[in-house]
Amino acid sequence: MERTTAQPARRLLFSRDWLTPQKLMLNCGLYLAIIAIFATFAIINPDFLTARNMVNVFEQSAYYLVCAVGITFVLVSGNNDMSVGSQIAFSSVVATLYLSSTGNIPMSMLMMLAFALLIGFFNGLFVVIIGLPPFIGTIATGYVVRGIVAYYTKQETQYGLPRAYTQFAWTKTFGISNLTWIALLIMLLGLYVLHCTSFGRKVYACGGNPIAAQVMGINVKRVKIACYMISAVSAAIAAMMLMSRMGAARSGTAELLHTECVAAAVIGGTSLKGGQGSVVGTFIGVFLVAMIRNGLNSEGINSFWQLVFTGGITLFAAVLDSYKSRANA
Repeated sequence: MERTTAQPARRLLFSRDWLTPQKLMLNCGLYLAIIAIFATFAIINPDFLTARNMVNVFEQSAYYLVCAVGITFVLVSGNNDMSVGSQIAFSSVVATLYLSSTGNIPMSMLMMLAFALLIGFFNGLFVVIIGLPPFIGTIATGYVVRGIVAYYTKQETQYGLPRAYTQFAWTKTFGISNLTWIALLIMLLGLYVLHCTSFGRKVYACGGNPIAAQVMGINVKRVKIACYMISAVSAAIAAMMLMSRMGAARSGTAELLHTECVAAAVIGGTSLKGGQGSVVGTFIGVFLVAMIRNGLNSEGINSFWQLVFTGGITLFAAVLDSYKSRANA
């Protein structure tokens, strides 16, 4: 008599279990809500979904995307970086002061990158080596660097950038602004590093299960510190872009940028618990948040209510991420 072994049931892409209300809400709830928001704005304002408006929105949020790409590395590795806004303020003010007195653009950029690597290293040192919670370690670093430039500039806006520097942001190549090209280049570079290299696979391993990654021979601490340094460098590049667009710098710049970057990453599918996320998802999140803000602006809604709106979407995305983690545990 032949023995028959039971074959495991194949999971269909659209199984009945997947189509339950709970599963639909977990997997599609956020996107259905965003589609509803977009549809509402499109009905109210016919220009909302035009190609010109979308290009303008992306151009205005180019520096935001660059910074969010860097934060994605930190989030996927299982940590967080709350100092990026302060890093942008610090880098832009220091570089503006240097440029106003010397006019040496290449040296100012090298100086910003050097400071970024140093700040990123110290963030990694405090969080990864010493073991401080990311919230405490990185927010303290942010307070320090923002406080330094606020003290020396007395919170006054700094001008004096060379004309060649400020014109760069408003110059277009093949009909697209230079800042947009830079943002796309950084996004593609981040996409390649995180998804197509051994370092990227190590980042996912460290965020998903650091103990198993350590057993596999991965230097978890080194990888996580490297992610903080990548985040800091992306913040420095974003500072260069913002300086060029604004033509000035001040110590109060980008106070809420960290929150916006994390919001974009979470909306794009990055888990706050690490080990899951993508640069493409972050790009989608940045674009969605920027478009929603554009729609609110077009309707004359107060900026404080825009914060409430963005925070509500982020909270919704975070709650869904928490439920997904429990469901997959």
